[in-house]
Amino acid sequence: MKGEFAGAVDFGARAIRVVIGRRGADGTVQIVGHGVAPGRGCVSQGVIQDLGAAQAALKRALKAAENEAGVSVDSLFCGVHGRKVETFIREGNVKLARDVVERSHMEEARDIASRDILAPGKQIITSVTAQEWYVDDLRVMDPLSLRGQILKIRVHFARLPTVIEHNLVTCIESQRRDMEDSVFLPIAASLGCMTPEDMELGAAVLDIGRSTTGLAVYRDHRILCAHCFEWGGYHLTRDVAAGLQVSFEEADDLILEYGLSNARIVSDEEDGDDGECEAGEAEAPSGSEAPVRPDAVTPRIKLKSVVPGAPPIVERGQLDEIIHERARELMIRVRQHLHNQGLMKNLVRGLILTGGGSQIQNCAHLAESVFQVPCRVGVPDTVEIGPAPVRSPEFTAAVGIIRHAFEFRTATRNGQSGANGSIVAAVKSLWSGFRKYYF
Repeated sequence: MKGEFAGAVDFGARAIRVVIGRRGADGTVQIVGHGVAPGRGCVSQGVIQDLGAAQAALKRALKAAENEAGVSVDSLFCGVHGRKVETFIREGNVKLARDVVERSHMEEARDIASRDILAPGKQIITSVTAQEWYVDDLRVMDPLSLRGQILKIRVHFARLPTVIEHNLVTCIESQRRDMEDSVFLPIAASLGCMTPEDMELGAAVLDIGRSTTGLAVYRDHRILCAHCFEWGGYHLTRDVAAGLQVSFEEADDLILEYGLSNARIVSDEEDGDDGECEAGEAEAPSGSEAPVRPDAVTPRIKLKSVVPGAPPIVERGQLDEIIHERARELMIRVRQHLHNQGLMKNLVRGLILTGGGSQIQNCAHLAESVFQVPCRVGVPDTVEIGPAPVRSPEFTAAVGIIRHAFEFRTATRNGQSGANGSIVAAVKSLWSGFRKYYF
């Protein structure tokens, strides 16, 4: 099979996913292989919890992806996120001594932009897709060799504990592969499902994972915000397991089978409930229900894994209330974050929900009720996709990593090799070599 190949890995809490992409001579990108291995708790909130289990899962997913693609990849691109991640948008300005932009000017601008956020024990990452160049305050796609007086870069950085990326590198290198580059996962999710119209007119992507939720906002093809919340679909699972006294596995099954109650969402809308509760606090249910006809039958659910002494049969409304209140609370937190950052006005094209949590029934309807903007479930459709299972919100971030991979390589070939800043790139290179030869 001809073409240029790249591999991407998404270390999720529920599963580790690997996809392999091919870029043809005409520049089109196609997903040609995929592999999935259950995580079984080896990764949580982007942090590897069990290195041996993570290595075994990556090995299975990588083997399946390479077998399907019919090729082997020497390196992998990785999505990075997790606890205690801070994000920044910074600018760096450089005066052009000879009135022409050179590579050294671009490296200096990146270094200047990153200087005030460097910190011991922290790793800084960015993406070539999350930076903008300006020559004399006029935006340009590639400033190299252009004439002007001042070169400026506007770039998004994510700062995370070094241990997060180092352990991901260790996991990848255990498969005799190199980590070619990393990208902040909320940015990757956006690259996986946003259309050019979304990025230009203004939209947000909410990537709802198992243990974290990523947010990214774009307008005029500029990234305005990228953030990682330390919560995800597992919060719903915990609430259902606690409220109904069932296993986590059955709680997951119940959430996927019954989803969010459309009737409760409509009831909130009819009551004029705009969800103005404090962040982190779900509103208590009012206790007032619509009148029930005497001949109506209340739907009931028979539970399978209930603990001894707990009722084995519960009313459907009890499950609906638990799922609805927690999901609504979490969405209100996101809305308040957007309000605090002054970003709600940029959602001209609305909100795109993706990730495994977006597949909960009526999730988009609840989001429209809370955010009061158009909402839809986003699937990977920014590249050509061969394997049918990849056409799922769960693979959006992995497909976005593939898009980042090819953009990164193009930038490298065009002399923009410092996609993560020359200082940061040098540190990563030295660390990789040190580990390779001395451990």
